[in-house]
Amino acid sequence: MCGRTGGVVLESTSEIVSLIANRENLYRLLSRFYRIEIDEAFLCQLEGMTFPEDCNDADLAEGYKMLTEWLLSPNEDPLTNLAVDYARVFLGAGIFEGPVAYPYESVYTSKERLIMQEARDQVLAIYRAKGLERIATFEVPEDHVSIELEFMSHLCREAREALLAGDPARAVVSFKEQREFLDNHPLKWIPAFCADIEACATSDFYLAVAKMTRGFLNMEQSIIEELVEETMAAL
Repeated sequence: MCGRTGGVVLESTSEIVSLIANRENLYRLLSRFYRIEIDEAFLCQLEGMTFPEDCNDADLAEGYKMLTEWLLSPNEDPLTNLAVDYARVFLGAGIFEGPVAYPYESVYTSKERLIMQEARDQVLAIYRAKGLERIATFEVPEDHVSIELEFMSHLCREAREALLAGDPARAVVSFKEQREFLDNHPLKWIPAFCADIEACATSDFYLAVAKMTRGFLNMEQSIIEELVEETMAAL
């Protein structure tokens, strides 16, 4: 996934479906980065990936570039080093003062900067309204960054399946749900969260992840608007 469509008209349903699938996959990838430490299987998967070199968003382009360079030249014992950095950045291990990127919306949107606050209750209600009692297999509050990103991936999949089933009206409903959730939750706190990652991460790996996340989300509003317009034109 790289850049928005640049104003180019998506001429066919297959092009729209392809764009949605790219978004779905990138949301899922970003979710995995934050869910748990990087293990050998995921690292091998990353080593088999290729990332775009040119993007309309500077942060996304730089993130892809940094991640590619890190994968080509990882330091000695990369899994251990990444585990240490994960614990430092997201759990605050070894940090006694200064920023920590705690991966919960509540920490960034509540006055007390505590977990399990109003944001958690809000997203939980949204998930349940979609028939999702739980969309993660690990036990963390539902406003964890990986779960919010996974939910966006779920909404992308709904829209893609609606188009493949010949139901553009249902796809438009999904796009609008994506836009509403994005505006009311991820965009309200993840940019600040990414800035905190950049302030305390020691590995280029997690610096790259922060840039990729912020850059992609920066483009999403425009992408969703274009998807709505193109799909409604097909109604």
